[in-house]
Amino acid sequence: MPRGGQLDGYFYVLTGRAGTSTVFSDVWRSPDGVAWELVTDKAAWGKRCYPEVEIVGHTMVLVAGQDLRTFHNDVWHSTDAGRTWVQVCASAPWGVRAGHHTHVLGDELLLFGGARNSVDRIFYPELWVSGDLGVTWTLRAQLPQDMGRAGMQVVSVDDVLYFMGGDHDRPVFQASWKGRRNDVWRSTDRGETWELLGHAPWTPRTGHQAVVHHGVVYVVGGHVRGPRDQRWRQFLAHDVWAWDPAASGASMEGWRLVTDGAWGAGAPGGLAGKSDFLLEVRDGRLWTFGGDREVLSPWPQDRDVWVADLG
Repeated sequence: MPRGGQLDGYFYVLTGRAGTSTVFSDVWRSPDGVAWELVTDKAAWGKRCYPEVEIVGHTMVLVAGQDLRTFHNDVWHSTDAGRTWVQVCASAPWGVRAGHHTHVLGDELLLFGGARNSVDRIFYPELWVSGDLGVTWTLRAQLPQDMGRAGMQVVSVDDVLYFMGGDHDRPVFQASWKGRRNDVWRSTDRGETWELLGHAPWTPRTGHQAVVHHGVVYVVGGHVRGPRDQRWRQFLAHDVWAWDPAASGASMEGWRLVTDGAWGAGAPGGLAGKSDFLLEVRDGRLWTFGGDREVLSPWPQDRDVWVADLG
């Protein structure tokens, strides 16, 4: 479950987990997804997984996350492309958490949901906002109770926020099918109030990733429930969906399936889906980095890079 972004022509990949017990504190970068340079293997924020990372201007911002036992509510900055890090907030007013989502909207950093604990999970139906990249925070909205979840995605189109999917799995390693979501919520006032637009045609999921390109929302992959004859099992999605909120009048009928063959699914050498990967857009193409392919033990993780044209 890598995190990262783009800065000065480089893709940056931070932190993550391998298998059941190895957690990293490294930062890597690449100009093309092929040649990689290790920026640091011992970042000051220590070994952790499931943080959120935003790159705003020339500042990298890492927010919360967990190691194998401890959950955090801290914020770290790097202004030298990930080489050194400074803790700018040691204990944010929101509780320790992982599985949350951050999003940059204009000059604000938004933090949605997430949960603490791995077994008896406690979810946060909250939206917190920072105007100084995570140094100070204010509670903007107590969200509808069902929006307190993990593994969701939030994007914005023309300053309108869209909140999609996620889970209420309890414990974290046991899928709660009733708690998996494919709903889409909208806020036109920077997160103060929300309306439920409906349910997307894609299968309820968590760990999916979403980006916006030219006003179109793309949703890729994630953990989903198995087909009818294997509904007790968890599967990995390999689909890509697109939605233009403006063109469709924000109707759920506007979603279209771009492909069900992401990562070469169904072809020799292809993958049977993944979740919790890093998704980026550059040069009119979708890029994915690493990801999670765990369905059952031994919890495999990826370190591959895939690219697909959006044309």
